[in-house]
Amino acid sequence: MDRAPDVIHTVKKMQRARCIQARQQLTPEERKGKSAMIVQKLAQLPELQQARLIFSYMSTPDEVDLTDLHEELRKRGRQIAFPVSHSGGIMDTRIPFTPDDTVSGKFGIREPDVSRSYPVKPEAIDAVLVPCVGFDAAGHRLGHGAGYYDRYLCSCPDAVRICVAFDAQELPEIATEATDLPMDFIVTESKLLSSAD
Repeated sequence: MDRAPDVIHTVKKMQRARCIQARQQLTPEERKGKSAMIVQKLAQLPELQQARLIFSYMSTPDEVDLTDLHEELRKRGRQIAFPVSHSGGIMDTRIPFTPDDTVSGKFGIREPDVSRSYPVKPEAIDAVLVPCVGFDAAGHRLGHGAGYYDRYLCSCPDAVRICVAFDAQELPEIATEATDLPMDFIVTESKLLSSAD
């Protein structure tokens, strides 16, 4: 979308509200079932199977739940890192000593306990599982607007970027800015979209 910045921000705000509402309208049972389907697709994705160090996320109640995927990847000997959010839209990545070594973070989201985890260098990450508010078929991702992921992903440019979402979060076209990084893959319960297609 070729629009002025203030118009883009207004459109993004409207798109966020629409996508969040669509996601929240899913019942807990629907989210659980759809999350399981998404996890199954991700577990079979070659780019994720080949990754040794994976940067993932701990879900909020209305996001795709990747807990079962994390367990499967750990069984395969993979390392799973998670974000720790700081002020100013900055985050770093840490691997908890055990899956239970987490605390409630800046936004009430579970994140590694810094005293019970160790940091990861961004350039060591092979794949990133990215949550979103919305997405489109062209591989654009709509976040919450703070820019945490876009900033961080710039520090690991060689990592495969895999956006995870429910079908209900899809829009015809996401309003984008130069700082918005496209995804390599978008995985939903019914779709596997690739930037290579």
